[in-house]
Amino acid sequence: MLQHERLPEKQSGPSFFGKLLRKVDGCDLSFEFDHKEESEKIAVDDLYNNVREQLHLYQGNEPVTGRVTLLPSGASYRHLGVTIQLIGMVKTVAVDENNVRFLSQEIKFEPDTINGPTPLNFSFAAVKPYESYRGINASVAYYVRASVGRTVKNITGKQEIWVTGVDEEQSEKQANASAHRSYFRETVFGSQSIAMDVGVDDRLHIEFRYDKGIFHLQERVMGKVTFKVADLDIQYGEIGVVRKEFINYNNSKDHFETEVLQKFEVMDGTPIVGEIIPIRLYLYSIPRLTPTYNNIANAFSVKYYLNLILVTSAGKRYFKQQEITLYRRVGQERLTANFDLPAMRINNSVAPPPPQ
Repeated sequence: MLQHERLPEKQSGPSFFGKLLRKVDGCDLSFEFDHKEESEKIAVDDLYNNVREQLHLYQGNEPVTGRVTLLPSGASYRHLGVTIQLIGMVKTVAVDENNVRFLSQEIKFEPDTINGPTPLNFSFAAVKPYESYRGINASVAYYVRASVGRTVKNITGKQEIWVTGVDEEQSEKQANASAHRSYFRETVFGSQSIAMDVGVDDRLHIEFRYDKGIFHLQERVMGKVTFKVADLDIQYGEIGVVRKEFINYNNSKDHFETEVLQKFEVMDGTPIVGEIIPIRLYLYSIPRLTPTYNNIANAFSVKYYLNLILVTSAGKRYFKQQEITLYRRVGQERLTANFDLPAMRINNSVAPPPPQ
């Protein structure tokens, strides 16, 4: 099983250098969101800077309302107008950096002279079509941005928010297995069960069967591995969850990154023919799990796979992957699973180092 550590908290507010610049500019900015308490913020991991942020949570159809307060450092301050925007941005960096702004709403305020703290109210009702996401080469970000016009250089500030969205259709259609009274002990393979075979010549043949192919973020995967032919010296076997991040580049999805989010050893030693190994994998224990994302802003997709690996005493590895679909069920709005370091990454790239 992969071990993870908690990321250190990011310092809130502008840096010392940023505060110094605001004093020189003569005006500071503060953001306040209606009906959002500091204690209700959720933790979001920043993979690039190895820190954790606390952000306000919104649903896709929830209006973003609040105010930006202008805080002049002197007795009076003259500005040339203020623009407040709600921006949704997709960023990919796989080959070339590509930014797609898929959402933009703005409110403009006329030039004015202010003599003290001045609140400027905003209200944005636009539907936010995608969930917030931070991956290896792709991200989806929403933020409220304020720009104060000046003759020399505008004063700008922004505050990111985190957006999630439940899948009401799947929540209605899919039974909630985790609510079943026998959830922790019952293993039933019905009509939704899926089987995949792994074979190596005539020396190894196994069947990996699991109960279904669509799961919500707090469900469990039940399965079993049946050995039909076992003429290899198996040292151990693992089952894991793999995430693949596909980047759309020049109308191709050939570029992708793979992360092993979690893996468990399920067997030790060479099995005998007919041996059955039960599998139970609880998704809520896996860090940074998200729903499956398909073609976000025509820029990227995120897919998940069950990964079965068998390792021989000679070090040879045999594996089989099967795609599964994950969705966010009603009631899982606050579930972000961002409580750990980035998962182990398998590709030509190197995972970020842990904090010192």
